[in-house]
Amino acid sequence: MNIFSLAQTTEGAYSIPMAIVDFLPVLFYFLAAWLIARDLYNKTSKTAFSFLAAGSLMVFIGGAFKALWKLLFCFGINYPFFYACFFPMQAPGFCLYLAGLIMTLKGAKKAGLNVVATTVTSSMPLLMFQTLGSIGSLVCMCIIAKKMKQTRAIALFVLSVICILGMGYLAATLDSSLSWANWVEQGVNALGQLVFYLGVLVLHKNGFADENALKEN
Repeated sequence: MNIFSLAQTTEGAYSIPMAIVDFLPVLFYFLAAWLIARDLYNKTSKTAFSFLAAGSLMVFIGGAFKALWKLLFCFGINYPFFYACFFPMQAPGFCLYLAGLIMTLKGAKKAGLNVVATTVTSSMPLLMFQTLGSIGSLVCMCIIAKKMKQTRAIALFVLSVICILGMGYLAATLDSSLSWANWVEQGVNALGQLVFYLGVLVLHKNGFADENALKEN
């Protein structure tokens, strides 16, 4: 879809309350990513931490820009740049974050990753990388929770994965030009990021920052 004509196809689909709610999953993700980075800072390599920091920042910016686009759109202001940033920022961002978590789990001290920026005519490849990166990151968090024997955190991360898969199903089946469809998608998205944050909070409160947290007990 041409982003410059997006306003014509989504007119009436968004409201100010919906746009404000769209900031919630962005906030939940930011809080979770900040806690993870804080707890892993002294336990992982500088390269892995750089991937985690850069990836989480890209995901946060992509989500915040899209939420801001919706809010401005409600006031009749259309900045397609904010909308267009979503997938190009989040897809590589989630992949970088996944790479950082994998390196952390493996205890890697040296690693390299070449990120190649490409121009695509469809958002589908970026959507695939975004989904794989986000689900892969949650799988890594489940492995960490298993090492720490935190079943509550595992359950929360699994629920977050279900929400991500549900978002993909809803995006493929619902008409995004309808207001109620956007409310459903936003509700599932907010729930997914909320339980992700709650899962990270469980790990944080049970010694995620400890040096031996990632070792098998």
